[in-house]
Amino acid sequence: MKDHELEQELAAAMRERSRQEQPYSYDVDGLIGSVRRRRRRLQAGAAAAVAIVALGAGFLSRADHDRVSLPVQAPTAPSAVLPPSPTASASASASASASASASASASASASASASTSTAASAPKPADPARTTNTLFLAALRYQNPATRSQVDPVEVAALFADESAYRRIWGADSTGVTCGSSVDGVLAAGEVLLYQGVERLDRAPAPTFDGSTGKVTDLTCRTVAGGSKVGDPTVSGFYGGLVTAAKSGDSTAMSRLGRQFVTANLRSAQGPTAGTCSSTTPPFWLADNPSSGTLTHGWTVNLGGPYEFPIEIDENAKVATACGK
Repeated sequence: MKDHELEQELAAAMRERSRQEQPYSYDVDGLIGSVRRRRRRLQAGAAAAVAIVALGAGFLSRADHDRVSLPVQAPTAPSAVLPPSPTASASASASASASASASASASASASASASTSTAASAPKPADPARTTNTLFLAALRYQNPATRSQVDPVEVAALFADESAYRRIWGADSTGVTCGSSVDGVLAAGEVLLYQGVERLDRAPAPTFDGSTGKVTDLTCRTVAGGSKVGDPTVSGFYGGLVTAAKSGDSTAMSRLGRQFVTANLRSAQGPTAGTCSSTTPPFWLADNPSSGTLTHGWTVNLGGPYEFPIEIDENAKVATACGK
């Protein structure tokens, strides 16, 4: 088949097909009318919705106006008291329960806060070692006429757990603290040692402390071998010798005791009052708080003044450092 013949056949088939399938026709007037009717329905619905909203707002406004503008009239006669409705009773009961719960919670919170505040404000117990030092320092000062005025009875009484313990132990002259004797030297190294000059007394006191407050509740004394050199012979020998010399008026004792108990380096650095922080006539001595080491050990010493000072003793049993130098 030739090309022009094929084209003719195709054209004939297309003409035949166009005669069999009529194109779809539209009714223009009907379509326009349908669209207009739909548009009118939508406009009418919107207008009705607007009218309903306006009507509701008018009712609310009118109700508010009526509620505000109505006058309140006092009743001319007492009205009967009606029993509360079950709903109102339930609401009131629920409100009361909620209020009670809130009050209980607030009370519990207040109690917890008070307990916490009380615990936070409770004083810490006193350190027994510090109390021991303060107690015997006060006793030494009170027993020496030159320093008795430095003792405050109220501060001393505060060291004891109660007034009964204070009166029983301190007594009228503080000798109850030092086992019935007046002393001029105390060395506290685990146990308290009492001295008169360089000689140790034959009684050793042992305070007892309250566990919660750290204050003194009792004091017992036991018998020991008197005149012994137990303790630290350098501390008791040097400072006890100075107190004895001051009482006797021996002016040569300072240099003699210095050569015996103080290193040459410290004597050179501090001069004639080496090891004493310039105290020449101490009324008593108290050495406390030892710190042990391999070759040296230290003490805190008070010679009757307002301040205490540290010392260290070397391996040759001599005071090598005093007053922090």
